[in-house]
Amino acid sequence: MNPNDKPPPRDFRQEVTNDIIRLLEERTAPWQKPWESGQAGRIPYNPTTDKPYRGGNVLALMIAGMRKGYSDPRWMTYKQAAEHGWQVRKGEKASQIEFWETGRGKDDEGESDADKPRARMIHRVYSVFNAQQIDGLPPVEVKPREKWEVCDAGEKILNHSGAEIRYGGDRAFYRKDTDHVQLPEREAFADAPGFYGTAIHELIHWTGGEKRLKRPTLIDSKSFGDDAYPKEELRAEIGSMMLAAEQGIPHDPSQHAAYVQSWIKALKNDKNEIFRAAADASKACDYLLEREREKSEPATHAERISGEAQARRRYR
Repeated sequence: MNPNDKPPPRDFRQEVTNDIIRLLEERTAPWQKPWESGQAGRIPYNPTTDKPYRGGNVLALMIAGMRKGYSDPRWMTYKQAAEHGWQVRKGEKASQIEFWETGRGKDDEGESDADKPRARMIHRVYSVFNAQQIDGLPPVEVKPREKWEVCDAGEKILNHSGAEIRYGGDRAFYRKDTDHVQLPEREAFADAPGFYGTAIHELIHWTGGEKRLKRPTLIDSKSFGDDAYPKEELRAEIGSMMLAAEQGIPHDPSQHAAYVQSWIKALKNDKNEIFRAAADASKACDYLLEREREKSEPATHAERISGEAQARRRYR
């Protein structure tokens, strides 16, 4: 190699994809790992904006945290930390996230049109640090939820989704032609995490229906063996993991582990697939969370107390 040659630029998406392929082969990808309530904390978020990260950045930061042993979900840039009087410790190595922003482009001839600038999406990679790499940041406390609180959070997601949920049989699935979610009776599950994990998984599928997000991997999937089916399952797995983390619900992935080889194949063929899947999963979570917020806000104090009492009774 010529000493004057510059090394090739880092390929953020390929690096994240390679990491996830390795974790999938080891059965330790973020959505393959179980956790108890409160153990995983919140989804990775920026404490300077109090906004959660979304899409592929969620997976990138979860993987960075797993690799480095961080339990704190807070991530920010060096500048953001400094602006709040916090100090990244000397020698600490950053992790990367991506960001897309609208920039002014050029026309097909390569000349800028000052009157009619073309907008284009510019891909940037930013360096961020975990709260455990920063001095001066107050500690974050994530309390495990009581069992009735887990039940209450899960019930709100189900009830406020607007989905038609039918109970019975021994299988859980979303059926496109009737647009309903089918779940076994609650008594068929060993515990609440098993029930709500399964229910949320099927609700993520439901969000992709024609009347809602119109997700191509759901709409185009015709049968178990086609190419779209495992891709849709990947979105449901990531989405249910994200929603469980966001709501403090225990995560039990044991019932949804049949598509690993198909996922590995899809990711090896396309470094962008995991980012599309994570983006779709984030949209599905946001859809369900927005519905939950819309329905919860008008509730009276008496209605909230009644809902909590019902949730408590489920665990007596």
